[in-house]
Amino acid sequence: MIEAALRTLTSTEEVQTVHFLEKDGFVIYAHGEEPVEEATTNMTRWQTLIETAEEKAMITLVMEHGYVILHPVGTRMLVVKCNRMANLGAIRTAIREVHWPA
Repeated sequence: MIEAALRTLTSTEEVQTVHFLEKDGFVIYAHGEEPVEEATTNMTRWQTLIETAEEKAMITLVMEHGYVILHPVGTRMLVVKCNRMANLGAIRTAIREVHWPA
């Protein structure tokens, strides 16, 4: 069900990885390949950052090789990593339009 909800994001060519995480860091869903050590370290940092943001905030980080978009979903977090060629507006719209399973 989560895979179907995130299909618009995961099928976008510029999107490299999509992670959907529990508050404790447990990965509920992952799409794309990223080295495990890098993902674990970054996820912890990103969780700390999103916890300081407003409840429905969408944070975009400018990274060396692209962008990372962080979006809280209830007590969970969606992390979308995309390349420099990404249309951030289209990706943000796709994130807002996700219909999360109950």
